[in-house]
Amino acid sequence: MPRLDPRLGAQLDFLLTCDRLKAVQRTTWLHDGTRPENSAEHSWHLALMALTLMDCAPAGTNGARVVELLLIHDLVEIGAGDLHFDASAEAHAQQAQAEAAAAKQLFGLLPEPQRTAFLELHAEFEAAQTTEARFARALDALQPMLLTWAGGGLGCAEREPQLTATRLRALKEPRLRDFPALWTLAQAVMDTAVEAGTLPA
Repeated sequence: MPRLDPRLGAQLDFLLTCDRLKAVQRTTWLHDGTRPENSAEHSWHLALMALTLMDCAPAGTNGARVVELLLIHDLVEIGAGDLHFDASAEAHAQQAQAEAAAAKQLFGLLPEPQRTAFLELHAEFEAAQTTEARFARALDALQPMLLTWAGGGLGCAEREPQLTATRLRALKEPRLRDFPALWTLAQAVMDTAVEAGTLPA
């Protein structure tokens, strides 16, 4: 029986560990309202959004880098779980600490130089300093809105009664306003949902 190369063995361990992302339940539900989405579905949907909506990014944005950021950033939820975007500042600070520890543990499974490269992708997304990271974070802010309220979405008034259109705009604008097409889409989704009665004004 051939011996497995140690580098390949470490990569296999990482990939099988990442399969656990499929079991991480998110606070956002599927568009049809049948169940919560899981984090692996969320990551796939974000990567597809990046491929589909790259013309909403500034000229010169590296689309492949955006997809890499989106596929990597939520892997840490294997160790840290998901947190609703309307959670308290204290909860977000605790989540950031948990995700940093999870990133070190998860990406530590990989051989170098992949370990460093994946840690850098995670750090780039969190820092939101590059155009690619800011665009990735904008898509991440938009995706739950699309599932919840766009195209006849059912809303989440029973689960999140405090989430009004006014509060949602305040929460989402910082991530989306630098990308006018995405922010226009987000505002149209909110306005339509208010008219449909699925988002309290």
